Amino acid sequence: MVQAAASDPSRPAVFLGPASFASLVEPRFPSAPYIPWSRARRFAAAGEIRRHRPGTALLLTDSLSSAILVSMAGVPERIGYGAEFRDLLLTRRVPREAPSRSAPRVQEYARLARAARLELGEAPPRLEALPEDRDAAASLLAHTGIGRESFAVLAPGATYGPAKRWEPAKFAALAVALHAREGARSILVGAKEDEGPARQVARIAGACAVDLVGASDLPALVGLLDASILVASNDSGVMHLAAALRKPTVGVFGSTSPVWSAALAPWVRSLYAAYPCSPCFRRTCPIGYGCLRSIDAAQAIDAASELLAAAPLPTSAF
Repeated sequence: MVQAAASDPSRPAVFLGPASFASLVEPRFPSAPYIPWSRARRFAAAGEIRRHRPGTALLLTDSLSSAILVSMAGVPERIGYGAEFRDLLLTRRVPREAPSRSAPRVQEYARLARAARLELGEAPPRLEALPEDRDAAASLLAHTGIGRESFAVLAPGATYGPAKRWEPAKFAALAVALHAREGARSILVGAKEDEGPARQVARIAGACAVDLVGASDLPALVGLLDASILVASNDSGVMHLAAALRKPTVGVFGSTSPVWSAALAPWVRSLYAAYPCSPCFRRTCPIGYGCLRSIDAAQAIDAASELLAAAPLPTSAF
């Protein structure tokens, strides 16, 4: 969520989001304060927001709690989509052009930004790796034995739940194929809660994969993605970072929708089985995860080969 100044330069932009995102945002917007937020203490940031006196709150989420928070903070202009009975807390309710989650999310965000009188850059969003990101990645890789070899990045986890997680054996098959066809080992990344799926991928893929799940912070992850030849991920933050970095990206979708959250870019391929019940947006599946199971490893291997054939391999960033 962004607290954005409208036209009053005395009310600077303020970013509000998960504490873990600070290392991504602060170096790129050094003049804009970043206020950490958590679900456990979702209204605790009200005083800090009030201290910065932002003129406009741009609510990127549809949650009721976000509207309550900026109202408690006394932000005079509050812009967002009507949802979760929060309409009375918004000073400007932006009408949707399509039902929620049925249009690309980047378009939904752009519509909100225009309502807040913000100037928009190019779409899809772009992210550049910083020198400190590359240094952090190089330090992480120093003990893996990869050196200056080409590598891919695989993200087999998804904190949202198993309805987003493609089978580890299929990620492993992709890792083996990338090693055989491109001579590239695969680095496994993710949060500590993704260690279970990653261990299974590493066990099956053997020497074709290097498990760094839980070992990288956000700057190091950005550096790794930036130096990779290809990224394959479930619908997760890794997928979005890779797409924003303009990396060849294969995204695997289960219960969520590529129409809503995939990057619409020529360097991205989204694998999705449009079952009659899809997208359900559930964390778990009561009927066997058929939408995920029906996506074969061969589809990911073919998508990766197509993307790699169209993209020059990056020179080493380290």
